[in-house]
Order: sequence, then C-alpha cells, then structure tokens
Amino acid sequence: MFRKNDKDRNLKKIFQIEDYFNWHKMSEQQKINLKRACLFPFFALIVYNFLSEFTYAILLLVCIYLLIRFKNRRRISK
Repeated sequence: MFRKNDKDRNLKKIFQIEDYFNWHKMSEQQKINLKRACLFPFFALIVYNFLSEFTYAILLLVCIYLLIRFKNRRRISK
C-alpha cells in the first residue's frame, strides 16, 4: 500500500520558509518571487490610496468619454 522503498525520492517543496531565511543559497527565481511577494502589499496600498482619492474624477472622465463617443457614433470618419 505504501512505498517504503522510495525514501530517497526528491519531493518538490511547497512551503519554503526555511529556504527564505538563507538568502545566499536561494536561486535567482526564488529571490525574484520573494521580492514580488514582499512588495505586493505596498503596491496594493498605493493603488488603493490612488483610487480612493481620484474615484470621482476617473468616473467623470469615463462618462465624458462615453458621452462623446455616443454622440459621435453616427458620423462617418475617414
């Protein structure tokens, strides 16, 4: 039922917290993934602050764009 003979088989690590503590032994791809994971909350906070500050201005610009597009849809352009 269980494979007791395959103990030397290499398994892929899913949770690699031990690897992240040792920066020098990490591969380049692991370093990039760690940097992305650490910087994502800051990026999300910047986007959230921007959208909370300029939501009405963005909606107004989109409405004006759609209104102009709706009014000019019957015109033939070259």
